[in-house]
Amino acid sequence: MKEKANLRLIKTLLKKHFIERTYSYKRKNFDVIGFILRLAIIAMFMAVFIIFFGRFMDIYLSVKQDGEINETLRINELLTAIYTVMILFLTINAINQINREIFNADDIKIFSAMPIGPKTLFLSKLIVIYLNQLMYSVVAVLTINITAAFHMTLQPAFFVLTVAACFFIPLISIAIGSIFALPFNVLARFLQSKFLINFILVTAIAGFVFYIYSILLGGVKEMLLGDDLRYFFNEPRMNAIARIVSFLYPAKWFADILTGTDYLISSIGIAAVLVVCAFLSVIIINSILRGALQSRVAGSTRYIKKVKPLSSQKNGFFALVKKEFLLIFRTPSYTFSYFSVALIMPLMVYFCISIGSSLVISLVGLECNVELALFLTLLFGALTNVFCATNISRDGQMFYVVKAMPFNYKTVFFSKIFLCMVVTVISQLASVILLLSTGYLGWGDSVFIFVVGTLFCFVYICVATRYDFNHARFSTEDDGEIKESDNVVSALIVLGLLASVIVGGAVFITRVLMLLSNSAFGFATYLIAGGASVVCTALACLYLIGKLGKKYYEFEGGEL
Repeated sequence: MKEKANLRLIKTLLKKHFIERTYSYKRKNFDVIGFILRLAIIAMFMAVFIIFFGRFMDIYLSVKQDGEINETLRINELLTAIYTVMILFLTINAINQINREIFNADDIKIFSAMPIGPKTLFLSKLIVIYLNQLMYSVVAVLTINITAAFHMTLQPAFFVLTVAACFFIPLISIAIGSIFALPFNVLARFLQSKFLINFILVTAIAGFVFYIYSILLGGVKEMLLGDDLRYFFNEPRMNAIARIVSFLYPAKWFADILTGTDYLISSIGIAAVLVVCAFLSVIIINSILRGALQSRVAGSTRYIKKVKPLSSQKNGFFALVKKEFLLIFRTPSYTFSYFSVALIMPLMVYFCISIGSSLVISLVGLECNVELALFLTLLFGALTNVFCATNISRDGQMFYVVKAMPFNYKTVFFSKIFLCMVVTVISQLASVILLLSTGYLGWGDSVFIFVVGTLFCFVYICVATRYDFNHARFSTEDDGEIKESDNVVSALIVLGLLASVIVGGAVFITRVLMLLSNSAFGFATYLIAGGASVVCTALACLYLIGKLGKKYYEFEGGEL
């Protein structure tokens, strides 16, 4: 490539990015609730990780291999395994960001008409991505390494090298990610029109990830219950772990450097990976950016299909329902965030109750499967229906087209709610059938959980739809896709959390008190949850239909 990177232009592009990022925090529609919620989740996750990782370290570091305890070897294995997961996560994140910043970024259209070379533009984008990755790396590496330092004696060089690892790990992930960015984009374009294949693939991956997560939760449960994990790490398993870890490069090189095992070879290995990946990245810059610039200027791909004439007049309500379904199904991000999540929700409930049931029995000494199932159903029901926060906004300019058609406003809104309810009912039904078949619930309790869960999901859908209508924000892109969450999504998540904590917590506490006092009021769970679901449903209906017709016919907003 003959073009050289223009450092002055790179500096200008970076300044532009940081001004835009700073402004995004000052906008009126800045997602304050979501920002606080994310910080709270990160802080909570870090606290939980520190506690359980520290406890696991105490167990793992004392495991004997060949009759000896070798803490240096054990911490090396732990760091290698964790850094492998971290690099894998950051690499996937880097691939996604590279494709988003290059193939889908709005400013690519503007840059295509400016005298900015591909290498300059690519490097400016990579720097921005690196800084984003660096934030994740700093939080993760410091959390892991500081926790390790509290549980064993480490050399002073460990702390200095920890800082270096924070900077070099995202470099490795971006270097690897830049190589796979183009193949990933080719695959994404291939699957873009293969809606069913894309849906099956994404759902399978999401289900597998949650299955792995459930295994980790199972390990956490064993530690909470006091089960001795030392019996799991016997001699054959330790030898297998040692063999697997020996192949986990480049993470093993970082672990070797931090533990002082082999500075020279590990440093050379990391440097070699960076050089090779940088060389390959330079080769594919042209092929990535030329295609990206052309595709963004030309517009999104159009799929032409022969239109069949209508043989008979169709029902307007179900025509709108079909329109909603196709809009979701033909947009990969929508398909994942709604259909895929709704399908794996029963697995989420099952995995959590399988872990939580035995945990509650061990800690409290009582069986509270109904109350636990209710809590999980309300929680995951809310998370499943977060997508409904775009029920109006995802229509884009199509909303005005439908508004100009001879449809009553009730037909328009209830067609959206009907589709959401169909998905919710299927998801809730699959969830209770799974719990019934595995023995966690009886027939009567299954019906009760299904009714209450469905009613609360109806509440989430109504509230989200009306709130989104009151604060509609249509995308300016040709495809009308909403790519960013806002206060509507965050508010719905908070609403679901409150419902699950208040209602689920109330019935759980009541159940425990009744069982401990041998009270005959065993129906309190059904009275509290059933009453709350009916009251909330009535309030949600009033919120949805209140002056809806007047606002619908006067609606002129929705622009970003």
